Amino acid sequence: MKFLDKLGLAIFSGIVLILSVILCLILFGFIDIGIISIAINEILGMQNGVYITIGILVVLILLAIKCLFFPSWERHSSSSDDDGILLQNDNGKLLITKGTIKNLVKGTAGEFKELEGTEVEVDIDQNNEVYVNLTINVQKETVIKEVSTKLQNKIKESVKKATDLEIKEINIKVNDVEKEEQKRTEEKVKETKENTSEE
Repeated sequence: MKFLDKLGLAIFSGIVLILSVILCLILFGFIDIGIISIAINEILGMQNGVYITIGILVVLILLAIKCLFFPSWERHSSSSDDDGILLQNDNGKLLITKGTIKNLVKGTAGEFKELEGTEVEVDIDQNNEVYVNLTINVQKETVIKEVSTKLQNKIKESVKKATDLEIKEINIKVNDVEKEEQKRTEEKVKETKENTSEE
C-alpha cells in the first residue's frame, strides 16, 4: 500500500471515528446540537476561516477520489515468483505461481541437448496472459531457428498439459554459441576437480 493510500485511509478513519463519537454523544443527550452549530459558525466567522475550510475539504475530496478510483495495487507483472494466476472451480482455488511456470519451462528446456545455460523470466499481465522470456546458449553445430521453434512448441505443450494455461508468447534470446572444444575442456576440468577432491 502506497503512502497516499495509507494517509487517505488514516484520515478517513479518523473523520469517521470523530463523527461517530459526536453523533453518539448527541443521541445520548450529552452534547446539544446548538453547540455544534455555534462552533461551526465561529470557525466560518474567523478571518480566512472559510478559505481554510474549503482548502481542507478540497484535499479530502481529492484523497477520496484517489483512494476510490486510482488505488495503487500491485500489478501481476511484478518480478516476484510468488505472484501468479489464481484459478477457481467448484472445489476451491488454485494459485499457479510464476515460479511454477519457470520451473516447467526450465525442465522442458533441459530436455534439449543442444542448449546450455538456460535463464527464464515469466511475466503475467493484467489479463492473466503469460509471457516467457528465455535466454539460452546453444552448441556450435545447432540450427538455431529449428531448435527455437521446437523449444517454443514443446514449452507451450508442457505448460498447457501441466497447468491448463496458454502461453501467449515465448521470446528466445540466444546469448552465446558454446564451442565443442570449450565444452570438453570445461568437462575435463570439472572431472579433474572431482577426482582430486575424492583423493
